[in-house]
Amino acid sequence: MPMSTVANTASPSRTFQLVAGDLCLDFGNTVGGKRGATTREYLNSYADFVSWCRQAGLLDGPAAESLVRRGSRRPDDAAGALRRAIALREVIYRIFAALASHKSPEASDLDQLNAELSAHLGRLRVAAGRKGFDWTWAGADAALDQALGPIARAAADLLTSPGLLERVRQCEGERCGWLFVDSTKNHSRRWCVMSDCGNVAKARRFRLKQRRGQSGRSATSGKGGA
Repeated sequence: MPMSTVANTASPSRTFQLVAGDLCLDFGNTVGGKRGATTREYLNSYADFVSWCRQAGLLDGPAAESLVRRGSRRPDDAAGALRRAIALREVIYRIFAALASHKSPEASDLDQLNAELSAHLGRLRVAAGRKGFDWTWAGADAALDQALGPIARAAADLLTSPGLLERVRQCEGERCGWLFVDSTKNHSRRWCVMSDCGNVAKARRFRLKQRRGQSGRSATSGKGGA
């Protein structure tokens, strides 16, 4: 990966849509379009990955800027961290897309997720906070792949939360495959973003209805003139 690509600024060069209701699913949604068809990659550099982590709340501004500077000095390591991030993203996506379709995830994907967990869980600590105790991640502040631990942990948490797992859905948009947790009261959410995929579907249905109406009127006129 070229130095100039890795050294992009840590200030958000892209605004990511965080609409899934879960950290790991939002990470899985860093690809536009639909897998298996036309897709748009949103993590095109290590700085893009750091920017997503910052927007998702995994890194604060100074930490993000520090990581991008460090990545610019170690482009090969930054490229490796980005490859691992994308590999983890695709594993997470395949697991939850399968579950959203009421299928079992591949054992190899679970193995990959567990391997990433094993690589990071040794850093997990219990720490005192303002309102009691909470999980935190110790050390490795200089590690370019440090955010992969919390992402993998979020995927494990969702997998082991039956009440949430059963609400994982896939957007019904024709050109979308984003995942989300349906938190609506009647479990009726169909779209990743109503103002995006939902409106596109509504417009498509309206045009189809108009065409059918026009076809029906033409057929009626033809019969009347016979």
